[in-house]
Amino acid sequence: MRKTIITILGVLTLSLVAFLWLGNENNNEPLDGCKDNEELKVYCNFMNPEDLALTPDGNFLIVAEFGGMALLTEVTSGKLSFFNIKDKIKSQAKITFGENEWGSDDCSRDPSVPFGPHGIDLVQREDGRQQLAVVSHHPNESIEMFELLEKDGWVLEWKGCVDVDGKYYFNDVSLDMSGNFYATHMFESDFSMISALWNVFAKSDTGMVVKWTQDNKFEELNFTAGSFPNGIALDQKNNNLIVNYNLGDKSILFDLNSKQSLGIYEHNSPDNVVIKGSFAWVTNHDHSVAESLGCAETVNCTLPFSVNKLSLSDLSLVESYKFKSKNMGIGTVGLPHDGSLWIGSYHSDRLAEASLSLSE
Repeated sequence: MRKTIITILGVLTLSLVAFLWLGNENNNEPLDGCKDNEELKVYCNFMNPEDLALTPDGNFLIVAEFGGMALLTEVTSGKLSFFNIKDKIKSQAKITFGENEWGSDDCSRDPSVPFGPHGIDLVQREDGRQQLAVVSHHPNESIEMFELLEKDGWVLEWKGCVDVDGKYYFNDVSLDMSGNFYATHMFESDFSMISALWNVFAKSDTGMVVKWTQDNKFEELNFTAGSFPNGIALDQKNNNLIVNYNLGDKSILFDLNSKQSLGIYEHNSPDNVVIKGSFAWVTNHDHSVAESLGCAETVNCTLPFSVNKLSLSDLSLVESYKFKSKNMGIGTVGLPHDGSLWIGSYHSDRLAEASLSLSE
C-alpha cells in the first residue's frame, strides 16, 4: 500500500512539473545584444561563469566557466578565465603544470585535456602562497589544485589533484589554510533528473559535505546531510561551515567543533555562498525548478534571483538584493567588492555588475 501511494504521488508530481515546464517553455526569449539596464551592467563572451573569486590585489576576478555536470546535463569542457575589473577585459587563464604537491599521490592530469570547472575557492595558505581549488567534471570527477602566481600578470600553476571519479559528485569546495578541503557531495550515482524533480517536493537527503585531508583520507560529515548540497564556505576564524541546500531551500551554519547548527536561513534554492568580512553572501534562485527547465534551449536563462547578505554569526538576514535579470541569466554567485556586486551564472554568456547601493 505504501509503495502504491508513493508511486501515485510520484506520477502526480512529475505530471505537475511537466505541465509547468511546458507552460514556461517559451517565456525566455533570446537576448538582443549585450546591453546594460537599470539594475545590471553586463560583460559578455563568457560560457556560464558559474563561480567567482577575487585576486589578492583586488583587480581581477577568477572566473570558472562551467561546461556541465554528469547525471543532470551533458558534460563538456569549460575553462578558467581572468576578468580585469578596471578595464573590463576578459582573458583566458595561462596554466602551466608543476609537481603534484597539493593533491593525492594517485592523481595525475594530462596537460592536453581541458578542465571542467564548477565551484572554486582561493585561500592564502599558512606558508603565504595562494592556493586555488577547482571542482572539475571533465574528463572525470576531480578537485584540481593550482597556485596563483604574479608573473607580469596573474597566472596559474597546476599543483596536483584529488580523483573522486565514481565516488563523489562534488559541486563546490572550500579550502582551509593547510590545503585540506570541504566539498559538497550533491548526490549518489543513481541520481537522475527525475530524482531532482521529486526532491523539489520531498526534500529528502541526497548528499552531504565530505572533508579531504592531505594524507588522502575522506571523511563524510553525516551531520551535514541534506537535499542537494550546493555552495559551501569555511569560516576560518570561527571554524564554522556554511552549507547551501539547493533542493532543501535553506542555508545552514554549522559549528565544526560541536557539529551543531548555529543558524538557518530559509529561502528558495540557494546556490553559491561567499564570505566577505563579517557577512555571508548567499545567492538564491527566486523562481521554480519548472521555470528553469524551460530554459534548456536558451543561452541566457533570464529568471529572477537575489543575493542575500547574512550575518556570519547566525545567518540572519541583513540586506537583500533582488534582480529581475532581464538582461543576464540565473545568478549563481554574488561577490561584493568596492561598491559593486559581481554576479556569475550557470546559464548565461555574461557576467553582471550591480551597485551595492541598490538593496531592497
